[in-house]
Amino acid sequence: MLFKRLIQITIVGLVFALSPPGATNAWSHAGEGILPVRLVVTEWASALQGVDAGVIADVLSDQFPDKDQYIATLPLTPITRVDLRHATLNIKGDTATFTPVVIFPMVNMLNPHALSLTLKQEDDHDWKITSITPTPDIPDELKIKNSILQHVAYNVPVTLKDADTQGPVHARVHVQDKTGDYWPPQGHAKHIAEGWRVDIGGDVIIDGKIYAYVAPEFTLQLPEGDYEIEVIRGTEYTPVQQNFSVRKDKVPSLNIALERWVHMANRGWYSGDTHTHFLNPHSAKLEAEGEDLNVINVLLSSGGNYFSNIADFTGGPDLLSDKDNIVYITEETRHDFLGHTVLLNLKELVYPFGWGEPNTGVHGGYDYPTMAHQADNAHAQGGVVAWSHMPFPNGELPIDVALNKIDAVEAVVFGNPLLVHPPWNNRWEWTPSPVSPLELWYALLNSGFDLPGLGATDKMWNSQVSGSVRTYVKVEGPLTYQKWVDGIKAGRTFISSNAMIDFTLDGQLPGTTLTQEEPDEKLFTVTVDARLPVDRIEVLVNGNVVATKKNPAKEQHLSFEGIVKIDRSSWVAARAYSDHELPYQRHLTGTPSIVFAHASPVYVEAGGTPRTSPEDAAFLAEICARTIEWAKTAARYKDDSQRQEVIELYEKGCAVFHSQMESTQ
Repeated sequence: MLFKRLIQITIVGLVFALSPPGATNAWSHAGEGILPVRLVVTEWASALQGVDAGVIADVLSDQFPDKDQYIATLPLTPITRVDLRHATLNIKGDTATFTPVVIFPMVNMLNPHALSLTLKQEDDHDWKITSITPTPDIPDELKIKNSILQHVAYNVPVTLKDADTQGPVHARVHVQDKTGDYWPPQGHAKHIAEGWRVDIGGDVIIDGKIYAYVAPEFTLQLPEGDYEIEVIRGTEYTPVQQNFSVRKDKVPSLNIALERWVHMANRGWYSGDTHTHFLNPHSAKLEAEGEDLNVINVLLSSGGNYFSNIADFTGGPDLLSDKDNIVYITEETRHDFLGHTVLLNLKELVYPFGWGEPNTGVHGGYDYPTMAHQADNAHAQGGVVAWSHMPFPNGELPIDVALNKIDAVEAVVFGNPLLVHPPWNNRWEWTPSPVSPLELWYALLNSGFDLPGLGATDKMWNSQVSGSVRTYVKVEGPLTYQKWVDGIKAGRTFISSNAMIDFTLDGQLPGTTLTQEEPDEKLFTVTVDARLPVDRIEVLVNGNVVATKKNPAKEQHLSFEGIVKIDRSSWVAARAYSDHELPYQRHLTGTPSIVFAHASPVYVEAGGTPRTSPEDAAFLAEICARTIEWAKTAARYKDDSQRQEVIELYEKGCAVFHSQMESTQ
């Protein structure tokens, strides 16, 4: 009885729409007599959505049975959806019935219940709800269909292995029948939540298809029929599709071998996602194994009254980690205007995680500390600080880079990195100008700062695949987390979304600094492996394309070698890409990822002079100036001395770019 009562009481979403043919809809003919009843039901629904006990008490009659108990149970069991499309309103004198109201209890349960509301017009002429009772009148279209619980099912065992080593492998799988209906592996849901922070981990939905992360041996429960199984394991394996049939007298066992088309770890390059959220350690390990991801970082975060993953933090690799898949629970610091940073390799948490207003902190919250303060706290314990999801937010980015607070940048996360990205949110007069992630990264490099590039997903939804954009780090010897983050700090990285790139300059890896006294020529070598072929390889000097190799034959393996002339201090890098769109990372930009790889730079110091660019310094100085003006006029600090402290810090960083502009002039 308590469950039946609880399922009546908390609404997250309401559905108001026309009834199906033949029903008398309570909302579509709102005459004078209907409107007061409609208002009461709407107030009830709205109050349930906000768990507003005061309004609930007001719309319930004093004759409502166990009224106080009903109100007391409001917060206990959430209802994710209320459907009023099928409700019929009958009014007879001073009594009205409204039925059926269909509710869906708890996140992703999708098992509807129907209620009947009775209302009475009291002496003061106000309508009040006098009872809410269960009813069996659930419309067929809202009931769960094609559940395995509705069929005679047969157990189909499945084994996954590596085709070369014959060793067991994890993966993500999708199984569908001839109609396209999804049949999940045992223990997985047929429908999964897609909301922000809702049931994250273990399953993903990509372009409408649900995939389950599975161990090397798992079971499918299937009725008789014909099926297709799709098996995907990260970016270094070739996906497999296989048809099979299940018959009462012939139940198959599936043994599926996945072929690895490239093995980057054998070359000393280990993959990782520097930026995921809301996964517990077990789910993170499962997804890392299923995506062949060597390192997965799950970042604690906060916003408003919410904190994530606090209990999972250990100050080291999680105990579930093994030699091939390392899980590290660490932190992201966030401010809506100043920016976000990933703090890798933390031994102790750096508080606060989020501050300011409105999303990362609370309305009326202070805009202190600075991102620079948090970076110092991370560095003091051996942490590595990376700027999150370029290009936005970026209020403090150039300042912190100029003050040597930032070790790396997440240069590729959402969408197509070659395109201009719109700002995430409107900050009124403080809204930054649109810019592409690569343009901003190149401007910082051109201004003399050594910043390796990282790829990440910022996974916050089940519609994101961990490691679909990833970072590869060169590691000597067996993999450890410490070696991996040390490799980031040393600049030995490349960014990948379905393509691999190996770049050297004069035989030296990314992150190396070469020196020369006079203008000189340097030999570059680029090797690209891509299961989905790239269209071109480009070699860049200071952000300008100086050499290109196209791939009209759509070869999966390309080599490119040549000479670049270096006549001043420069950075040199290589990238490869195609226009082929991938079904990942549309979030926040509206554009998907593309097949893409980008090596971090090799640096060349010529004649002992620093790298400078007056145009880029001016561009970055504009961002600094906007941030300084914000600190002077809009930011909230506890007193004038704190405001002055921040302004002086920001002016110190901005002066670096003004100095470049003046010295060049």
